[in-house]
Amino acid sequence: MIFAQALDFSSLLNEEIVALIIYPLLYLTYYFASDFPIIKKFRNRFGETKDNFEQSVYFRRSLGFVLLGLIPFFVTLFYFQNPLGDYGLGLPSGEYALWWSLVPLAAVLVVSFALPGNNIDLSYYPEVRKPEWTLKRTAINAAFWAIYLLGYEFALRGMLFYTTLYAYGLWPAIAINSAIYALIHIFKGPKEAFGAFFLGILLCLITYYTNSIWAAFIIHVVMAVANDIKAVNAAKKVNNSAKSQ
Repeated sequence: MIFAQALDFSSLLNEEIVALIIYPLLYLTYYFASDFPIIKKFRNRFGETKDNFEQSVYFRRSLGFVLLGLIPFFVTLFYFQNPLGDYGLGLPSGEYALWWSLVPLAAVLVVSFALPGNNIDLSYYPEVRKPEWTLKRTAINAAFWAIYLLGYEFALRGMLFYTTLYAYGLWPAIAINSAIYALIHIFKGPKEAFGAFFLGILLCLITYYTNSIWAAFIIHVVMAVANDIKAVNAAKKVNNSAKSQ
């Protein structure tokens, strides 16, 4: 009986179970971090207002990199059995890696920059609430997106996807990953949540066929930066239209 209980307990320490436990906990910590007193006290030093903030966005993305990137990285490095390359940190490889890297990236570039941004939710985008966007601000914003999404992609499409892939197989791993990806977008509304679900399937397939998170990471950064650029342009049109009336 004691031996059986020990076996049951040890099964809770399997890599996929550890990943499925720590990822939601880390994401919840990240999501609600702004409500923590110590974080509020630190952000007050920025002297920003509710409608005019920038440093808080960059700070939040940096915190996301630590919580969603560095901590999963060290868990993977010191607790998991396989080398880091087996969790998506290796360079793209495989028979179809080039196609699964370039074709989706080209499609995302076309869709992101060719389609108008008329349907962008300007109450949320861009996260940096500044009326003037210089080249410097655009570059800094893109850099912090890259920092945040590097951690984000490693935790979700690296640690979590690969541990569930090894334990349950491809489609169960994709289903778990895409469901979690959709759930963490629910607060942005049904359009983003459903979009995240299907995008999650695509990003998992890209990760699987390239044996790497890097293509998914680059695609995610391109989408985030392009979305902000379109949101800035859409906001300018709205403001100009309001002034002309």
